[in-house]
Amino acid sequence: MKQGLAPPLGTVARTAEWARLAEFATNGAPPATLAIVWGRRRVGKSYLLSSLCEAANGFYYTAIRGSRSEALDELGALLASYSAAPARLDLPDWSTAIEVLMQLAAERAIPVVLDEYPYLREHSPELDSVLQRAFAPRSALRLGTRCRLVVCGSAISVMRGLLSGSAPLHGRAGLDMRLSPFDFRQARALHGVTDLRLAVDLYSIIGGVAAYARDMVEDDLPGRRSELDAWVARRVLSPAAPLFREVDLLLSEDPVTSSARKLNLYHATLAGVARGNHAFSRLTKYVNVSGPSLTPILNGLVDAELVERLDDPVRSNRPMYHPADPLFRFHYAVIRPHHARFTGPAVDARGVWRSVGPTFASQVVGPTFEAMVRCWASHHAAPETLGGEPGHIGTTVIESRSSPRQLDLVVAADDHREPGRRTVIAIGEAKARDRITVHHLQRLEECRAALGARAVDAKLLLAGVDFSRDLVGRVGTRSDVELVDLDRLYEGT
Repeated sequence: MKQGLAPPLGTVARTAEWARLAEFATNGAPPATLAIVWGRRRVGKSYLLSSLCEAANGFYYTAIRGSRSEALDELGALLASYSAAPARLDLPDWSTAIEVLMQLAAERAIPVVLDEYPYLREHSPELDSVLQRAFAPRSALRLGTRCRLVVCGSAISVMRGLLSGSAPLHGRAGLDMRLSPFDFRQARALHGVTDLRLAVDLYSIIGGVAAYARDMVEDDLPGRRSELDAWVARRVLSPAAPLFREVDLLLSEDPVTSSARKLNLYHATLAGVARGNHAFSRLTKYVNVSGPSLTPILNGLVDAELVERLDDPVRSNRPMYHPADPLFRFHYAVIRPHHARFTGPAVDARGVWRSVGPTFASQVVGPTFEAMVRCWASHHAAPETLGGEPGHIGTTVIESRSSPRQLDLVVAADDHREPGRRTVIAIGEAKARDRITVHHLQRLEECRAALGARAVDAKLLLAGVDFSRDLVGRVGTRSDVELVDLDRLYEGT
């Protein structure tokens, strides 16, 4: 890496991404190279790329929604300023613009960034083909410069499609980098929290999106649990707070949902998922539409990465749908049902917040904590903790004579293509608020037995913040039970 391209101050948990971008930008070998950088809004893409251009003396342009002529005029003015030209450069079309941009690196490798690229495609659909021609293997323009051109965007469906099999840019990019929100451990570093219970609550509200902990709250985060209530009222539940309307904005900005004729159905579906209707059949009842009508709506939310589809590790064709961000749970459990109370003439945000405490605990913190435990099992838990190498991790439902039982965590080996024939190596239960007792252990033992021979050696994992003394004493000598407290969840394996 070229000396001097240190990560920007304040960067959290993006060391690998920065190193790869810096390597891409400073590799001086010809020819020109194309990169695709994408990910959902607010995760820090623009921050990294603008910092990269600043560090490497590159050129950075962020598009706004408008017309082709506006974009070309603005780009021409910025190029003139960058190159110290006496007047705005005349860019009659995108072929000319791309040629001028790439010629900036005729003598040395520099990054050239086109941010918010989907906005440019709205009025200039030919731009993909212009780039295809510019980055063709034997293109004279590509061979004659060392440009490191980066196209970046937040419209997930658009950016994902840029490199698909039939897309013009398929096979043209030398770097395809996706930035995702931080997981719960990285989010703790982002939030600067030492109290682990506060870390769980804060992650349950704003998740791991960088802007939610920085610009959108003016770098104002609670440092102690005693400060949380006032902070939520001030920074999340106030109509003047950017986070108050963030979910509505995300739905209106994504091309998949913003162009929908019935946006209310997308809201209703996302609300249904956020409020615990994870199975397809339960969602159809919640939204009150037929299965064929719900499918394209749900697929659109999945494509926009507002909803996550989680396949059942041990049952075929039983996907479960979960919010892709904790803020969605919070919005639909706390903000939306009480919108009138937060926006009325005599607003008592802290009073409303106190009244919805049980809802926050059960509908927001509870399912968020379960997702954290699945993340821990996927990325942090040691194989010996899980009883083997995890192949498939998710949730499942155990059918019993009395009533179906939901398992918060099921880990299956990757030993068979058919989920119903995979070996179950671990099952688990997660409780963010309740004390975990011998009763919860017995419940897991019953679920393991119900899974039959393929789960006979499955580990039993109990994750939570409080464990009864009786439970701790009973499992002390058992090798098939693992207790996962907050210290282990955040720092252990």
